[in-house]
Amino acid sequence: MLLALLMSFFSLNVSAQKESISLNLKNESIKQFIHQVEQQTHYTFVYRDAVIEPNAKVTIVCTNTPIRTVLSKTLSPHNISYTFSNNTIVLTKQEATRSAKTAQAKGGNKHRVKGKVTDSNGEPIIGASVFVKGTTTGAVTDINGVFSLDVADNDIVSISYIGYAPQEMAVRGHDNLAIVMQEDAALKLNEVVVVGYGTVKKADLASSISVLDNKNFKDQPIINVADVLQGRVSGVSVENSSVPGGKIKVRVRGTNSINRSNDPLYVIDGVVRESGLDGLNADDIASMQILKDASSTAIYGSRGSNGVVLITTKTGKANQKIISFESQLTSSSVYKRYKTLSPFDYATAYREIKNAKAFTDEEMTTYQNGTAGIDWQDELFRQALTQNYKIAVSNGSEHAQYYISGNIMKQEGIVDNTSSSRYQLRGNISNDITPWLHISLDINGSRNKRQGVGFGASKGNPIWVALNYSPTMEMMDENGIYNKDPYNSITNNPIGNIRLNGSQNLFYVVNGTLELRFKILPNLTFTTTNGIDYYDSKVYSSESKRVFPTNSMSNSNNNRVMLQSSNILTYNLTKDKHNLTLTGVYEYSTSETRGMGFNGKNLYTESVGWWDVNMATTHTLSNQYSQWKLMSGVGRAVYDYDHRYIVTGTIRADGSSKFSKKKWGYFPSVAVAWNFGQEKFMEKQKLISDAKLRLSYGLVGNQAIAPYSTLGLMSQTSYAFGGTTNYTGYWSKDISTPELTWEKTKQFDLGLDFSLLNNRISVSIDYFNKNTIDCLLKKQIPNYNGGGTTWINAGKINNQGVDFSVSADILRGNVFNWRTSATATYLKNTVKSLGGDEFLYGTSPANGLMEEATIIKPGHPVGSFYGYTWLELDEKGNNKFADTNENGVIDSGDRTIIGKSTPDVTVGWNNSLSYKNWSLNVFFNGAFGLQKLNLVRFGMASMAGDTQFVTLYDAYWNGYDKVGAGATYPSLLSKTNKAQPASTQWLESANYMRLENLSLSYNLSKQVTHFADIILSLSAQNLFTFTGYKGMDPTSSSFASNVDIDNGIDIGAYPHPRSFTFGIKLNF
Repeated sequence: MLLALLMSFFSLNVSAQKESISLNLKNESIKQFIHQVEQQTHYTFVYRDAVIEPNAKVTIVCTNTPIRTVLSKTLSPHNISYTFSNNTIVLTKQEATRSAKTAQAKGGNKHRVKGKVTDSNGEPIIGASVFVKGTTTGAVTDINGVFSLDVADNDIVSISYIGYAPQEMAVRGHDNLAIVMQEDAALKLNEVVVVGYGTVKKADLASSISVLDNKNFKDQPIINVADVLQGRVSGVSVENSSVPGGKIKVRVRGTNSINRSNDPLYVIDGVVRESGLDGLNADDIASMQILKDASSTAIYGSRGSNGVVLITTKTGKANQKIISFESQLTSSSVYKRYKTLSPFDYATAYREIKNAKAFTDEEMTTYQNGTAGIDWQDELFRQALTQNYKIAVSNGSEHAQYYISGNIMKQEGIVDNTSSSRYQLRGNISNDITPWLHISLDINGSRNKRQGVGFGASKGNPIWVALNYSPTMEMMDENGIYNKDPYNSITNNPIGNIRLNGSQNLFYVVNGTLELRFKILPNLTFTTTNGIDYYDSKVYSSESKRVFPTNSMSNSNNNRVMLQSSNILTYNLTKDKHNLTLTGVYEYSTSETRGMGFNGKNLYTESVGWWDVNMATTHTLSNQYSQWKLMSGVGRAVYDYDHRYIVTGTIRADGSSKFSKKKWGYFPSVAVAWNFGQEKFMEKQKLISDAKLRLSYGLVGNQAIAPYSTLGLMSQTSYAFGGTTNYTGYWSKDISTPELTWEKTKQFDLGLDFSLLNNRISVSIDYFNKNTIDCLLKKQIPNYNGGGTTWINAGKINNQGVDFSVSADILRGNVFNWRTSATATYLKNTVKSLGGDEFLYGTSPANGLMEEATIIKPGHPVGSFYGYTWLELDEKGNNKFADTNENGVIDSGDRTIIGKSTPDVTVGWNNSLSYKNWSLNVFFNGAFGLQKLNLVRFGMASMAGDTQFVTLYDAYWNGYDKVGAGATYPSLLSKTNKAQPASTQWLESANYMRLENLSLSYNLSKQVTHFADIILSLSAQNLFTFTGYKGMDPTSSSFASNVDIDNGIDIGAYPHPRSFTFGIKLNF
């Protein structure tokens, strides 16, 4: 149906129209002529400054004249030639024409030569202009980057393409030429960067925006789109849950909110997506723009405080028919395991420490010879397989293009019975219906499924439980019931929990965008973009009596529909060296969520599961409904003089239904830039190719609270009133706060961009300082005041630091190329105040079985670790802790801030090398200056009376009882030893440097003539991780919440796997 809709839409105008323009210019500059043509057409001009004489003037008066006629008539007298390339017109200086007779005299007889033009990554360049130097003989490369020309032996072939440095190659009798084009940073300054509600040339950009196109990650197998940001964009950190289909935390320049969402805003093709990146195929992404400073994010006002990720998806190209298919097969396994006690060691230790008669001699013999016992990590982890298939088809004429893609992905997790799958289809079509009307339609739909139990901070986490279970027991009894550990009271059998818990999440995501662009006047455009974001989730879960106390099930269904209409008026004015762009926006958004849930217990049989609720003897029903609306007005002005002095001003007003009295928020920003690389005093020096200084300041907001939060909400409860009968009623769960308003973030940014050595090296550095005020805090009301909670505006947070990125072409050539890029971010996060509170505790790990391990306290980062300071072991092997309050006893008053989970520095380093048909990509990322609280190691090394026994190898064999003085693990024989989970004893450095991706590919296209490309690739992910962390993974977290207070606690976090991928890609 989607394909039929797109193709029928495409048929409206599949043939190229003859675009015409009307001009009335008298004695104007060529730049003014170019600007007028750009205003009336969809074309953008690209040229070097030397092509246009500064004092040259043109006069042209025409009405509805074909653009080619206008260009020839106007530019030819000035020795300027033009070439069309998609939506771009490339201007070059005309060469003197020599006659064929002269050419033959100099070079001899002509012969046919073929060639292929590619970029430094081996990708074919389509539409490149190829000329015989000094003649008008030329050609354009086809879809495979191939061309053919009649040349003489002594001829020189000249090749040019937008965004790449021109190349020349001598024929010298060769019949086949291989030309590798290098990106030209000078030309790239004229490339267009997507910003909120518009675009701007890179040279005129005054804001801090990082651009990431698909070339940066095309060599890495990507399942979750957010993975592409890790280490590739300065100022952005990514925390991966590693669970198949799991959420990924993305943070742009730190944590801004204390206990509200810190996720950035995701905008795909101009429409905000509440569903985030769910259902998006990384192969459909053309580019990503990450808006980091207030100047760029203020245009999104109340939703821009955490940064904005703009995603532009691929579209069809004019006269470029492309069919591609890619298949990837990935094998994954756990990268690192804990070293645990063997069944024999465990039994021996238990006899020594707990009960000498616990195991018979016959049992000890079976453990020793390996015929009994169990390795829980062998049962827990598996070799997992991921299949990823992608297909894309695109084509177009000069005025109408289409793009259709599909993706099937099936991913097994490295933990048994965990998986995810995605079936996705995307299509878009664009059409110039008339010279004044452009229309585009984009539809994306996906079916997604996640399977598996939870791996959060819970005593039921199967990784935590499996690592603490006795290796001496049997998995099941003779009746098929999963056994519990007789020596450990932790919880249910972890493998039974994984295999018999029918937890799965099935959700559908549908996104649609319709855009109409009207050219009212040559320099006045109106665009209306209307989008829908539909998300439908069904969560099923069942528990078996063979593991849990009863057979039970639950079933919930939630769906959300978000509608957005953005109406944009853009006016451009150019006069001599003055350029002004004015943008006005009216936007309306609404979101509605509905949900129902059912829980049933005491099912007669586990085989019924969640699909027959009538079998349950106990039922619980629930439902929910919420709605919010947002109305906004935006104004923006961008002015530059001669592209050297740039000023941008933005103001946005948001009215949100989430607030009561103070619905409206106002978010202004200003940015200035000085492109001093274009000044006359820079002309004589050769080191600096280009340089720009940027300065911005602005205010953005956060409205991330649930609808109705400012109202006094009621909740059902029961009370006996002194008797034995409970009576049902309602109580005030939340106290109304009509004065509640926006959380606000003020940000200052100072940036410097420059390039060196003829644009061979490009550098960007930013200093930023963000202050969040009026934080949205949820406070507990004392019971003597009625209890419940309430929202308030209180608290301040500061984030300041430095973003740094550099890229360099180390080697440029037609045979061997090496391009490297690196990013680094220094970040300091500090809580300034909590609105009168001295501190706020984080979550108590393991369902409250231990004290809180994190805290928010003024003067320290969000999510600081809070616990005891471990000193040493005493002469009896007991733990010694610091008595910080000096009261003579170790109690909760001795807890202090002992570490932090936020890194000081994050880095990334990417290398792309190519040699003929070979390509190699090496990518590292890392983080430094952070810790993790390893509660897995604590649990495995600790003994809690008669309810838990040690399973960690080092805790027994390298503990005090075995090695004496100098040991770090306490005596297991001591009856007075007390372990503290939240202490420096279990706090470990989580610094790491990881070889995240190593990819090698070979293009067989030269050997197989029927394909444009046949690319074979082999890649490895997480090949090596260099870290001192003793757990499985320094990057995974047990807390999936978008609130950052509990980051860094490892209580069985799902580890990042090591993977090997084989892929084949066919381009037709």
